[in-house]
Amino acid sequence: MPSLNGNGVTKRQVSSKPQIAKGRQAKARCAQSEEALKDSEARYRRLFETAQDGILILDAKTGLITDVNPFLVKLLDYSFEEFLGKELWEIGVFKDIEASKTAFRELQAKRYVRYDDLPLQTKSGRAINVEFVSNVYGVNNRKVIHCNIRDITKRKRAERSEQQLRQAQKMESVGQLAGGVAHDFNNLLGVILGYCEMLEDRLDLAEQARKMIAEIYHAGLSAKDLTRHLLAFSRRQVVQPIFLNLNAVIARTDTILGRVIGDDVELVSVLDRDLGTVKADPNQIEQVLMNLAVNARDAMPQGGKITIETTNVKIDKTNAGQHPSAKPGSYVMLTVSDTGIGMDKETQSRIFEPFFSTKDDGKGTGLGLSTVFGIVKQSSAMIDIHSELGRGTTFKIYFPLCHESPAVFQREEATPLRGGSETILLVEDAAPLRELTRRILEDCGYTVLDSGDPAETIRMAGRYKGPLPLMITDVVLPGFSGCVLAGRLTAVRPETKVLYTSGYADHEVGVGPECAFLEKPFTRDALIRKVRELLDSPRHPFLKPQKSGSIGGASQTAPSGAIH
Repeated sequence: MPSLNGNGVTKRQVSSKPQIAKGRQAKARCAQSEEALKDSEARYRRLFETAQDGILILDAKTGLITDVNPFLVKLLDYSFEEFLGKELWEIGVFKDIEASKTAFRELQAKRYVRYDDLPLQTKSGRAINVEFVSNVYGVNNRKVIHCNIRDITKRKRAERSEQQLRQAQKMESVGQLAGGVAHDFNNLLGVILGYCEMLEDRLDLAEQARKMIAEIYHAGLSAKDLTRHLLAFSRRQVVQPIFLNLNAVIARTDTILGRVIGDDVELVSVLDRDLGTVKADPNQIEQVLMNLAVNARDAMPQGGKITIETTNVKIDKTNAGQHPSAKPGSYVMLTVSDTGIGMDKETQSRIFEPFFSTKDDGKGTGLGLSTVFGIVKQSSAMIDIHSELGRGTTFKIYFPLCHESPAVFQREEATPLRGGSETILLVEDAAPLRELTRRILEDCGYTVLDSGDPAETIRMAGRYKGPLPLMITDVVLPGFSGCVLAGRLTAVRPETKVLYTSGYADHEVGVGPECAFLEKPFTRDALIRKVRELLDSPRHPFLKPQKSGSIGGASQTAPSGAIH
């Protein structure tokens, strides 16, 4: 019989109550755990669905995709169905099958893989950059791979823009230094070359002395070319822009380029027949083509192919954002590509620096591509480069499209050298160059009134009672510029024509009958010919240099000798 306690309840009934209570507590805990699990799964699902990173879940054994979140679907332009049940390398975005399989095997072995900057392409072809992190963990007794894909396209674009800005600032600083040195050096070269020309005309010179003078003269010409490169890089080279068709410049330089690159390099031109008009200096465009062709030739020691292409292009906001100076709009693109050895990223980051060269010592100045860079910037254009080791190099230059008609190139026969008896006002602050110029003009029969100070020039012109048909003035003068000087002088002497000289420009210099310009360092013959040409030309209204435009007006006839 069951035993009874003092209350008449069996001992078995007393002992079963705690067990019942424990059972109820266990069920409650189980229910709470299930509820917590449901809440956890719901929270995870909410995070999975609303995450601003792409999430991809794969079966760790088979590599099949088992889940993908909406952000990744939207980022890569693929539907949920296109992801589900596929192997990673079946998705077009991961189209490099071998690389994807290798990464998958690495992940299986190491259980963790990270790519800080993985370039991908969406289904629509849009290029993006992502940070890709994946790891292996267990869920319900099976292993899965969790891939986190973060879109870093904007960040990388900002980093590239910042890097390009720093490079541009660096180039600008170097350019200002180079431009200042080149400006002063031009005046010295003018004196060296001018006196060499005068000495060569003397009949009493010994043959040995004549040879030494010739060597000095040739060294001066080399220095002149070097200075021209520095000025082009620093965007201080004097330019004479016109509206032109790039095809015309390319066609006229084709023969010269062929001789420069040699017989073992094939030169191919693919020119757009409906090419738009650009505004540029034809001499500078020729220099760009020459420098890029020489650079391409040197990259193909065993021979190869250079292709020059032109076409009209439009740059949208997306593409413009990849270049700090680019603006959406219509452009004319000039492309020069080669089949040479190519360049690595480090070399590409420095190719536009002056005096940087990968060539052996004595083979090049290191100014060819820096000159191209300077000309491009001075022409309000943009330049991009694409190169891979062993796969050649491509330069693309984008010129803003203009709607004006292009110039017609004309060749003019050089006029014979003739002097005269007119009085010429000469203004040059560099005393040695002023003295040389005065002697050259006086030897040709002219009367010269010279000064190094623009204010004194005004007083001198006021005191002189005879006619002053011509003033030769440097553009950059102490006190006030040659432009201001010319304006003040012609206000009281409207018959006076103006010939500007300069080797340095902060603005463009136009060409045409309304103005005349002679670039420093000039030769004796160039000076004599230009002076006589200007004195014999009909009088035109004086137009001063414009800060945003050119000296005088721009003619739509290409300058004589612009294309050699």
